[in-house]
Order: sequence, then structure tokens, then C-alpha cells
Amino acid sequence: MPLIQNIGYVRRDLNILRSWWKSQLKMEQMHNSRYAFNRTHKWFKRRVILKKNPDIEPVSCDERVLRLGDRIYPEWNCALLCHYSPGGCMKPHTDHIAFHPFTVLVNIGFCTFCIGNEKHDLQDGQVISFNSNIPHELLAVSSDRASLTFRRIHSQYLLR
Repeated sequence: MPLIQNIGYVRRDLNILRSWWKSQLKMEQMHNSRYAFNRTHKWFKRRVILKKNPDIEPVSCDERVLRLGDRIYPEWNCALLCHYSPGGCMKPHTDHIAFHPFTVLVNIGFCTFCIGNEKHDLQDGQVISFNSNIPHELLAVSSDRASLTFRRIHSQYLLR
């Protein structure tokens, strides 16, 4: 059984989603990351500062993100929009234990996503799910690429 599941594709609204991503303001740099390079990001619903005891704070959420997240992952409570410039990549890693491992990713652009010993060429608009406890990585992209990843934060981290 493959380590990613193809949920489907954003087709009809893909150009609208691409324009929306490019219009996002206040994308943050990841200056201290040991894993992500040439990447900016923006949190929706909740912002997570990743450290041993993560800081989690409510942030605004765009109506488009709410509708899409509720449709493809009804239990989500946190979303992360990432933009990778050409050459951008993410080294092999597993996600923080504050997150439930089931993750849903909307791919905007083209990329090669590796998980476990599998390599997947993700298509523009493709929506996948995967277990983020399995080591995964994004190989260097050749053109601008974005992802909108929906996650669920474990309740014990929300009660702090």
C-alpha cells in the first residue's frame, strides 16, 4: 500500500487558489530551520512556533481556507501555507508531536515528494494525505511551488 493517498484534485478553482496564494501578505521566513530552505510560510486558524514545548496562538483564517479545509479534512484545526522559490526544498523529517500524524496537503505547482522509500511526482492541484510521522521530504523545486497543509493539533497542546 502506498504511503500517500490521492484524495483528488483542485481543478475548477486552481487558478483562483494560485492567485490567492500569490496575494498573501506577511509570509514569514524560516531563518533558523534546519529542514526548510528558500521557503516562506503563513499559518491559518492557529500559529505554531515549533520547539520542544510549542507556542500555539490563534490567528485569523481566510474564508477560502476554512471552506477548503472543512471539505477535505473536517477535523482540521491548523493550516500552513508554504511557498518554495526555485531551489527550495525540505530535508527528511517527521512532524512535531503536537500534530496528529494524519495530514492533508494541497499541492500548487509541481514537485517531487518523498516519504519512506517512495518518491511521488505531485501534480498541480493534487490533494494527498499522508502520515507525517513517517520521514518525508520535498526535493528541490525548479519553479515556484506552494502547498496548503491541513493538520490537527492534539488537544493536550491546545489546553496550555
